[in-house]
Amino acid sequence: MTLGLLPALGGGLRELARTGQASRLVDGYLRPYAAAFDRLLYFSYLAESLAEFTDDPALLARAWVLGPGRPMSRARRAVTLAWAHAPELRQCAALRVFQVTGVIPALLANARFGVPYVTTYGFWYGRLSRPGPTRLAKAVVERVGLRRAAAVIATTEELRARAAALNSRVELIPNGVDVVRFAPAPGRRRRDAVRRVLYVGRFSPEKNLSALVQAAARLRDRVPLTLVLVGAGPLEAALREEARAAGVHAEFPGVVDQPRLPAAYAAADAFVLASFTEGHPKVLLEAMSAGVPCVASDCVGNRSLVTDGVTGLLFDPGRPEALAAGLERVLTDEALGAALAKAARELVVARYDLAALVAREIALLRAVGGAGARGGR
Repeated sequence: MTLGLLPALGGGLRELARTGQASRLVDGYLRPYAAAFDRLLYFSYLAESLAEFTDDPALLARAWVLGPGRPMSRARRAVTLAWAHAPELRQCAALRVFQVTGVIPALLANARFGVPYVTTYGFWYGRLSRPGPTRLAKAVVERVGLRRAAAVIATTEELRARAAALNSRVELIPNGVDVVRFAPAPGRRRRDAVRRVLYVGRFSPEKNLSALVQAAARLRDRVPLTLVLVGAGPLEAALREEARAAGVHAEFPGVVDQPRLPAAYAAADAFVLASFTEGHPKVLLEAMSAGVPCVASDCVGNRSLVTDGVTGLLFDPGRPEALAAGLERVLTDEALGAALAKAARELVVARYDLAALVAREIALLRAVGGAGARGGR
């Protein structure tokens, strides 16, 4: 059975590598997929090859990356992919779309060749843009993509319920984390006089990082701390300046590849995710799995993982003083921090082990691919 893989709109392995996530796809998904299926075809938006990201001969023997012959816009690639790779798409028993934003080629392949597809629904795509034509277009793509999928993988209960209004086959399979790689550091966590507060992700407006700087400034005279802001994005220069002006010590180590992230979590005394909105945040799962006390904004995606006072602390993202209060609690009450971290780790191991969740995906894809073959493909 040949399985086709479609990234999010405009995506590819090199784009994932830019944000430190390429190894998550290669190790967490491509390896188990390659063990379960005869052949993998990854249809990238970028001119690239799998050999740029792995030297594993077993994986390279069963998986291929198919990119455009020349650079082109993501919109053009999306609408021409079903023609550019028609022979390869015809060979696929099913397509796995990693995010509903990448569903356009799957819709066209389904219409042309009858290839069934399964898409992840990881966030409310149509709601992200400002009101206007772009938002309307995204909402239409989302709605049609969900409705015509052979199955939908929803990452949260809210998204499952929304998708179920459009599709009768919706599986609740949340994002997962490698619980072996992201495990608590052995022995008792070292507590320095200056505490390290970690954030991992994009520096963009929806991440509400100014609130984190403001909270650190409020604590400056009571709890000496350093902000460690891992990632990149358009607000980096503004964040650097805001931290400097507020007298907050902040480190900006840049993007850190996922294999090196466990060391960043191991060195942290607390993890903060202050976003105004989240889908089902992988970085929060990583921090919880690594045994770091978490303080997260009270939005739907974060609430799907954090129970306030049990597996972490929640705060109103519009109130930096509430974030400061939560941070002060976990940084000064070692017993509380340890209890939150222990409960969070236990939750992740029980419900969000990536290996177990990918096995469920594989079973679903096999069922969809087998049904497509029986249907005459």
